[in-house]
Amino acid sequence: MTMPPVPGRPLTPAAPEHLDAAQARRILAQMGENGKPPELGVLHVNVGNESYLGVVEATYLRDLICGDEGSSFKLVQGTYGAGKTHFLYCVRDLAWRRRLLTAFVTISPKECPFNKPLAVYRAIAARIERPHGAGGPQTRGLDDLIRLSIEELIAADGDDATRAWIDATLAHAPFTRHSFRDAATGFARAIVNRDEPMARRIGAWLRGEELTLTEAKLAGLYEVPSNDNGFGMLRSLVQLIPRIGWQGCVFLLDEAERRLAVGDKPTKALGETVDHLRELIDLCGRSELPRTLVLYAVTPAFTEQVLPLYPALQQRLGAPIHFLAPNNPKAPVIDLEALDLEPRKLLAEVGKRLVEVARVAYDWSPSDKMIQANLERLTAVVTEEQLEVGHRRFFVKLWVRLLDQLRLGKPRVLTEDDMRALVRDEQALVTEEVDEALVDTFFGMPFVKQAKKKA
Repeated sequence: MTMPPVPGRPLTPAAPEHLDAAQARRILAQMGENGKPPELGVLHVNVGNESYLGVVEATYLRDLICGDEGSSFKLVQGTYGAGKTHFLYCVRDLAWRRRLLTAFVTISPKECPFNKPLAVYRAIAARIERPHGAGGPQTRGLDDLIRLSIEELIAADGDDATRAWIDATLAHAPFTRHSFRDAATGFARAIVNRDEPMARRIGAWLRGEELTLTEAKLAGLYEVPSNDNGFGMLRSLVQLIPRIGWQGCVFLLDEAERRLAVGDKPTKALGETVDHLRELIDLCGRSELPRTLVLYAVTPAFTEQVLPLYPALQQRLGAPIHFLAPNNPKAPVIDLEALDLEPRKLLAEVGKRLVEVARVAYDWSPSDKMIQANLERLTAVVTEEQLEVGHRRFFVKLWVRLLDQLRLGKPRVLTEDDMRALVRDEQALVTEEVDEALVDTFFGMPFVKQAKKKA
């Protein structure tokens, strides 16, 4: 029968995504409204981090995951507005080009605190998705990915051959949790048998939803998802992915920022979550999460303030910390404070990329001379007036807004005074926003920084 593709030799990367007018308008809408990266098509506006992306793509996505079936953990650090989410989106796009599954998860106090392993598993199981543009409707969620694989086998080889494959492959696979193997096998059989009530019941178990043991037993399962088995279920999920036809996984964990404080000292829960992070790093180090890359994005305050409190974790990430670079590709930390271009040149290149997107979005052909003059003036004023790293997000919002003004109004070159007034109006809003950011969160829990003393 036709089997799902088995990982081994790396697949040829998919071609870069074509930019059409609709997607270009979505990119400009997202970036112009809040300065944040677009969820899709981020590589069309990316600049400055190519050396990091080159290492991640070649050393980890291509060689380690697709070629050697290994695993790795990297910490990504950057201040507010420095491009952590942007970088994770870039890695996700590169992973999709290698036909890897990805899960982008925001670690947050309410929805996904890292001290709750089941919450982490549940978020990954719900958000894991196949590459965009892989053909057919976009598929997200562990149960739907299994369903897609089984339905493709049925269409190719029929019910009986698919049942034989399930019995020979899934039913005997060496998963960390036997209950997970039973669930994956039971769910696949329910799809072949068109038993939707059973498929829904087991699908809820696979997603990590709350079930009673009685409900689980009705599906032939004798444990329920919990914090005690959450990481074991995550390991089993990773072990399942190549068996349903995919090369591997990339988990992108983005630490939510600027949460309200509940205290000013590390808590027992924070200590527990540090243990979980250490366990995750160790699992990657021992290749017990095969064919998996995990990126965890935090602010520099994590390495400066939290890490020294936990020597066992600090030992794994290094003291002093080593930063990833083309000549140091195995270093554990990616530092987004140090990019390929100095600030002014970086903003200029971002501005040029956004102009090209605007040309596609609106079939617009502005004067190159007029655009270049405004871009040079804005980059000069922003780098002079806005010294924090957050100037990247600040600049993007202003430049997209200015492009709209030039497109919809009278094309002109703004005077320096006009440009400074535009920058300072926006700066007042940003300053108020950043002043509220005296609290960092790590693992979805607040960790209070010392407030700046007023002069």
